[in-house]
Amino acid sequence: MSLNRQQYNTHIEREMASILMDLKRLKPPVALEVSDLTNLARLTLNRPDTQTLFWMFRYRDARILGSLFSIPYWKGNLPIFSYIRLPMSDESAAYIAYLNIGTEEAFLTNSNDDPKYIYGAIVEAATPPRFLEEALKRKRGGRIVRPILTRAKDINALVRLLLIMTDGVGAPPIWKFRLGETYILGVLAPFYDYYEANALPVFVYVEEAEEPRGGFLRYITSSGREDVSFTNYVTDMKYFYARIINLVDVPPWLMPSRGSSSPH
Repeated sequence: MSLNRQQYNTHIEREMASILMDLKRLKPPVALEVSDLTNLARLTLNRPDTQTLFWMFRYRDARILGSLFSIPYWKGNLPIFSYIRLPMSDESAAYIAYLNIGTEEAFLTNSNDDPKYIYGAIVEAATPPRFLEEALKRKRGGRIVRPILTRAKDINALVRLLLIMTDGVGAPPIWKFRLGETYILGVLAPFYDYYEANALPVFVYVEEAEEPRGGFLRYITSSGREDVSFTNYVTDMKYFYARIINLVDVPPWLMPSRGSSSPH
């Protein structure tokens, strides 16, 4: 082998070693398990003009299907891997199809030719991506600085917050989960450019004694009154609709940890 060839191989080996070291140092996202495929689609496939990528891979005794997004959070962004667990017996698929007008449907499919649905492409990995595998392993063991907690007076106040947060991308979701004997509905709201923080995260929530039913909360004002109700899909477009996402457990940013104090 020539000297140039040896130098080239040595260079490649060093580059690969550097890449592997970077992967080991890569901070994983926060793993957030939602209750089912419909909730995952409701969270991620909320706009027909954007493309959403889903990861699928085998992990322990299940297939993991999920998507990455991030939110402004303290001095940077909080990357979140929202996912569901599918039985190992389920066949592979190329897309998630979702519809919420008039009815709500979400299913796995191998075609994307029906224009009434919003589609998200699935990339199936032969082995679990390391950073996503680490996220699942650290589901309860990671350190996330808590947001500021603020309890709203009622659900109407929560919806008003969502109204002013709505932009061209849409409104943030309402996270729903059980805590003891009560149900929590909350919004993670970033308040930008707060001193040295990129965004001050505030979790605004309400408590409900009984579980609210429905994947959407709809809101309208008429004749000097506010009307708030829960529904399973979008119907009358004169209403403002907010998505409700059912979580399997308490969200990771509310889990107790040694690093849970706010970085004032």
